Amino acid sequence: MLPKRLLNLTLIPVLLTATVGFGLVRSGPVAAQDTTEKITSAMSAAPASIAEHATILDNEVDANGKFVVLREGDNGWFCSPDAQTTPGPDPWCYDQPWLDWSYALLAGEAPHTKALGLAYMLQGGSDASNTDPFATEPAAGDEWMTTPPHIMVLMPEGSDLTAFSTDHLAGGPWVMWAGTPYEHIMMPVTEVDHEHGG
Repeated sequence: MLPKRLLNLTLIPVLLTATVGFGLVRSGPVAAQDTTEKITSAMSAAPASIAEHATILDNEVDANGKFVVLREGDNGWFCSPDAQTTPGPDPWCYDQPWLDWSYALLAGEAPHTKALGLAYMLQGGSDASNTDPFATEPAAGDEWMTTPPHIMVLMPEGSDLTAFSTDHLAGGPWVMWAGTPYEHIMMPVTEVDHEHGG
């Protein structure tokens, strides 16, 4: 999905790497001229029935550590725009469990997910690693993962995901970041492009 955004100097350097996959950043005010483009990008991640009434959150957080609101919504969904630090488009729309997960990732803390979470990435995504949520770029000799349009499923804490593959090229659902506190199920909604690693 997730999702890349700069953190201010009050965060320890390791947290910079933790935020790359989902583009989390700490910075100043949103530039007004960028808002419309960001909203359009964010809304492209999910079906219109969800995106049209979702709260649009920037990839940046304010001085209180909360994502900057670009547009208020009223349906309990949130959408964030493409992260500019990855090679492909990766906007996403997500529910409250995923928002809570995002704040945990940003803080470098284990999330305590109590309810199933759903997220859409209908533009696909770019990820540095399928195994390391803190990777800021692919390992030596590897390339960026290009994931096809997909839905992400966040399972309640303590769920056993070992029945799922961890192979993102297998064509079916797989577990990203398996064995870490941030593991989740990736469910492609189009065919996997094996030539481009996703």
